[in-house]
Amino acid sequence: MAMSKAAKLPEEIIIDILSLLPAKFIGQYRCVSKQWCNLLSDPQFIKSHQTIHAHKGEEKLIYVSWYRELQTITFNHNPQNGIDIISRTLNLQQLSNSWVSVAGSCNGLVLVIKREEAKYLINPTTLEYHRIPNFDLALPVPGSCSMYGFGYDTLSDDYKVVTLSYYDSFDENDPAITETFVDIYSLRKGLWKRLESSPYDHPLSDRASGVLVNGVLHWLACKTSQYSFVIAAFHLSDEKFLEVAGPTGLGSNYSLCNLVVLRGCLCIFTSIGKDMDTVTFWMMKEYGVKESWTKFTITEPNLDRFICTLLCSVTDDDVLLDVEEELVVYNMKENQRRDLMVDASPIMYEARTFMDSLVSPYFSQGN
Repeated sequence: MAMSKAAKLPEEIIIDILSLLPAKFIGQYRCVSKQWCNLLSDPQFIKSHQTIHAHKGEEKLIYVSWYRELQTITFNHNPQNGIDIISRTLNLQQLSNSWVSVAGSCNGLVLVIKREEAKYLINPTTLEYHRIPNFDLALPVPGSCSMYGFGYDTLSDDYKVVTLSYYDSFDENDPAITETFVDIYSLRKGLWKRLESSPYDHPLSDRASGVLVNGVLHWLACKTSQYSFVIAAFHLSDEKFLEVAGPTGLGSNYSLCNLVVLRGCLCIFTSIGKDMDTVTFWMMKEYGVKESWTKFTITEPNLDRFICTLLCSVTDDDVLLDVEEELVVYNMKENQRRDLMVDASPIMYEARTFMDSLVSPYFSQGN
């Protein structure tokens, strides 16, 4: 009876109603009928759904566990108990659990790296995945290091994977190559290309992945000529490096800092300071405006800054910390911490946030 009534509704109204539903329900409704499956799988519907939910969905965390598995954490806001979390292990068909790191996230797609530098784009919500082909000019794994970045270029309507690679060998017989090569993969074209080498020295970043804010990938780097530290910003649209001014209060030594994203803003998280139990981070509240850097401090007697990592923002007042392999929610307004009981293995390396979406890791026009 319900289906017969729904069938009488104009297709445009059906699409408008379904586009308001969370991504996790869309997969179920694709099974209603062949017509609905076609409607809900259409690239234009997926893009429209992404636009509607881009600023509505709650962030989730994805990371590689000690068991080389991909795990996600969902935060549920409980009025009585505060924040509850649900962990989940992603089981991707035909892929073994030999993951190394989570290297980027954008619009519900996540770039993950397996052993031997194998790169995959996955959608943790739909469990679709796509392997990025190898690049003929890529440096061989032995004696080389690579850092990655992933984002969406709005001008070309294209998802791009960026690789920064360089030789890291102390063997005097190895060739003296000091360049950092920049390679970029277009999901739309399905092709790699090599750009001009980076003007910066990137080993400072300790192989950290690029942090995506405002359509720009960011790495902490060093100017080779002056040996001064900078925030190197790679623009996905024009595929060139620029610099983003750092906070004045931090000085110019970024060697003990990390870049993260909080509430869509670029942040610098640091273990520099005199007090062992104080963690400091700066947030650039208005992108590109140096004066908008705002300093925040977290002070807790049982918090050792050298074993603490800032992961993400859970609410306007709460941030999630990884403290010696344990997840801690710290309320900055009340200056209180709460340890979370998580039925999941500890984070091994670089956790990233993502949101549920229908975006496919396979490129199609309008997706």
